[in-house]
Amino acid sequence: MRSKRLAAPLVLAAAALLGAAAPAQAQEWRTVTSARQLQGERALRVDLTYGAGELRVQPAAGTLLYRLQMRYDERQFRPVTAYDRAAGRLRLGVEGIRRNQRVQRGGSATVELAPSVPTDLHLEFGAGTANLELGGLSLRSVDLSTGASESQIRWSAPNRVPAGTVKIAAGASSIRVRGLGNARAERLRFEGGVGEATLEFDGAWGRSASMDVDMGVGSLTLRFPRSLGVRIEKDSFLSSFSPAGMVRRGDAWYTRNYDGARDKLTVRISAALGSIDVEWID
Repeated sequence: MRSKRLAAPLVLAAAALLGAAAPAQAQEWRTVTSARQLQGERALRVDLTYGAGELRVQPAAGTLLYRLQMRYDERQFRPVTAYDRAAGRLRLGVEGIRRNQRVQRGGSATVELAPSVPTDLHLEFGAGTANLELGGLSLRSVDLSTGASESQIRWSAPNRVPAGTVKIAAGASSIRVRGLGNARAERLRFEGGVGEATLEFDGAWGRSASMDVDMGVGSLTLRFPRSLGVRIEKDSFLSSFSPAGMVRRGDAWYTRNYDGARDKLTVRISAALGSIDVEWID
C-alpha cells in the first residue's frame, strides 16, 4: 500500500529531474494570473499538481473562489487552469510539454482557495519547497503527496468543517506538519519514505481521532499538547523509540492523563529503520 501511495510524488520528483545529461537550453519565463469569483458554489474538488519549484497554498480573500499566480518556463511547462462548475471540480498546476528534458530551475506558484466552500483537496507536489497554510479553509478531506522536497504544512486556525480523512505522503523529503488538531479530522494518515518528519498535534481538537503512521527510513518526531490523551501502538523493525513522559500498559504507551482526557488520540506506528521521538508542547 505504501509503495503505491508514494509512487505519485516520487514519479513527479523523477520527472522534474529527468534528462540530467541533456544540454542546457535557454529559459523563457512567463507569469500568469488566473482567478474566479464565487458563484454560489456549495462544494468543490481541487486537483493541484506541481512538479518542481516553489509552491504556496493559502486561503483566498474576499469573494474569490480561487486565485492562481504562477511563474514558469514556457519552454518546459504550460499552466493548467480548468474549472467544471457543473461537476464542482477545479484543476490547477502545470504540466510538462516535452519528455526527457532537463528542468534547469523550477518556477513558483501561489494558489489561494475560498475559505467558505467545503473542499476536497488533492495535491501532488514533486521537487522543491512547499509552504501550505490550510488553516481557516473548509476542507472535508485532504490527500497530499510530496516527492524530493522540503515541505511545511500548517493549520494555523481551525478547519471550518469537520474533515473525514487527512492523508499526507512524503517521499525523500523533510516535512513538518503543524496544527493537526485544527484539521478537525476523524482519521489521519502519514506515510514517510526517506528523510525527516515532524508531526505536531497542537490545535483545537474538540473530538477524539486516530492516526496511522507508516515510516520508512529516517527520523520521526511526534509533538503532543499535554492536554491531549495519547495512546501509541508501535510495530517497528530497527527503529529506536523514546516515549518520554508516557507509561506502558501491555503493548501500548499512554499519557498519564489518558483516562480522564476529554480528547483522545490513538497513534499506530509502523517503522522500518530510524528513530521515533515523543516531545511535548507546553
